Amino acid sequence: MIHTGKTVAAAVVTLFMLAVSGCSDLTPPEQTWSLATKGHYDAALSDNGSLAVAASIHHGGSLWQLPQHERVFNWNHKADTFSLLDHVAIAGNGRYGATSEQKKLTLWDATSGKAINFWALPADVRSLDISADGQFLLAGLDNSTAVLISTSQGKGVRTFTTDDTISAVRLSDDNSLAMAGTRTGVVYLWNTENGEIRGQWSHDNQVRSMAISPDNRFAFSGAQAGSGLVVDLISGKIAMNIDINRGGEIAAATYTAATFSQNQSLLATGTSTGKLKLWDLSSQQAIAGWEASKRNAWKPSGVVIQDIAFVSNSSIRAIASNGLAYQFAR
Repeated sequence: MIHTGKTVAAAVVTLFMLAVSGCSDLTPPEQTWSLATKGHYDAALSDNGSLAVAASIHHGGSLWQLPQHERVFNWNHKADTFSLLDHVAIAGNGRYGATSEQKKLTLWDATSGKAINFWALPADVRSLDISADGQFLLAGLDNSTAVLISTSQGKGVRTFTTDDTISAVRLSDDNSLAMAGTRTGVVYLWNTENGEIRGQWSHDNQVRSMAISPDNRFAFSGAQAGSGLVVDLISGKIAMNIDINRGGEIAAATYTAATFSQNQSLLATGTSTGKLKLWDLSSQQAIAGWEASKRNAWKPSGVVIQDIAFVSNSSIRAIASNGLAYQFAR
């Protein structure tokens, strides 16, 4: 079992300090789409970035097709009402979506636009993920548990317990691993088949983002105010330390989104300040950097990156809290 404590992590991390001096010039987006006029509470992209689901501040939930910029469906929990959705997720294959509103959770068919199932959970949802094939939902709750739901059975099949309120969750592409991070900075990794814990490591602050590589070799976790770790799930060692404050970011910036490429070689990260970077896992270097544009350059509104998807190894899409979706290329 992986167990990386803070003291051990600090020692190993020193061996993997990264030089990121070549990425100071950040490239603007090559394309931008507006999905919500006043921003998103949450948003998610399918694996190839062709579909986006958004929880709009004023217009409820919606499913969008990109790059066509077409609003495909409105997803709300009551007819003729814009729901104040907390969290959203979309299957990697784009066939299913999920939305939550406090304790209410809904699974949607992205082809017909119709609701498939509803659940009333025991506590408010704090983070939400749906598996690549749509077979499982993972809901992180504020009662310190994560509930794994089988969408085919229509019920919860496993409950994972943590040390505090869950702030981020992730499922592996093959549904074999469930990952959760908490408000205290602890990251948990479980085997979904038997519920046994596979690994555990810690940050000094609340976990805000996480990702698992398609081959289950690496996991990423990012915490409030800058800590970012890539853990090798085979060796149990920290493979990369990408502390945001060592990469030229402003103080208190946070990794808020991350995803691995399908060929396992790249990691894309997005931050609370609208910055994105592309990391080469082999060289442990940042090889590209971008900056999301603001909706209004003259207003002090922030741009929090909420999700990222690889269109190709040289092009990514991202969606942000300001209601915009972007495409970047290197």
